Amino acid sequence: MKFNINNKIFIQNLQKINRFITKNISFPILENILISIKNGVLSLTATNLEIELIANIKLITHYISGNTTVSSQKLLDICRHSLNSSNMNIELDANKIHIISDTSQYILRTLPADNFPNHNHFHHISEFYIDSNIIKEMIEKTHFSMGKQDVRYYLNGMLLEMINNSLHMVATDGYRLGITHTLLKKQKIESFSIIMTRKGIIELYKLLNISRQLIKILIGKNSIRIYIEQLVFTAQLIEGKFPNYDSVFLTKKNNGIILNCALLKQSLLRAAILTHEKFCGVEIYIKNNQFKVLSDNQEEETAEDTFNINYIGPSIKISINVYYMLDILNSISSENIFLFLNNSNNSIQIEAENDTSTIYIVMLLKY
Repeated sequence: MKFNINNKIFIQNLQKINRFITKNISFPILENILISIKNGVLSLTATNLEIELIANIKLITHYISGNTTVSSQKLLDICRHSLNSSNMNIELDANKIHIISDTSQYILRTLPADNFPNHNHFHHISEFYIDSNIIKEMIEKTHFSMGKQDVRYYLNGMLLEMINNSLHMVATDGYRLGITHTLLKKQKIESFSIIMTRKGIIELYKLLNISRQLIKILIGKNSIRIYIEQLVFTAQLIEGKFPNYDSVFLTKKNNGIILNCALLKQSLLRAAILTHEKFCGVEIYIKNNQFKVLSDNQEEETAEDTFNINYIGPSIKISINVYYMLDILNSISSENIFLFLNNSNNSIQIEAENDTSTIYIVMLLKY
């Protein structure tokens, strides 16, 4: 294996994949990246077993095909201390990598490429294309509802479902739920239902910080693969059955309350100053065209904030986690929201005024 590459291009790609490198005493090859050259394309692969990222670079100079693995951190450090304008001459010889950069020369040990765990034999059951901005916005609208280290492991991620060419994304931690969907036209897409891990969703979101474009997604039985520019992102899926969420939505919406997002957010932030540090609860009173928020804490301090609304229905008294509400408001771009209370008074349903594709459910706190 032999190739020549501009250091600036090389380091840009190394930095993208290097965050997936993990220290692993029992499996040291995970500290390496897989370098391979085939058909004029240099591929750099990193994995932590849960997530794999491949950066593909088209070679424009003479090369010799081959593959090996080498320490990602050492290679990155060498590039960082070389000039951006310099060319890196890299060659595999006798199981060692020889690197020449300007006046510097390095020899690094390697580990066999055959021992590197990768997803070369990825088989998919469904595939589709989607606008990168759309899927990024769908994640923004729902990601905060994912579970964190929940014993119900299937909640520590996000459900992706394809139903009649409509992509649904659902996240819940058992106390709140966010769902959004989008219709994908002019494609014939096989239905599927998968759960992406929390880490997979977060890393995917970072990779979607790109100019708007179509991205390709492949759904496998145990993993998902996404093509973003010259990157190939593969993430393991969570095995398990996501809870049936349809039953939590209101079939009849009675006594809907229209609330201005900015006023509501300001009021909740004021009350949040003195909430109990463990329960984070606020009491909300809605009566006679007035919205009142009350909070207190373990030090017997209290806060009260009031603003006017247009509401003439029966009086309402509920208690809710203030930060769950703020997470929702931070994800909504509408001027107003609709708030609905269910008949059993154990949850509220929130919808944005200008977005019929997204719904939020928040469980109420008991007094």
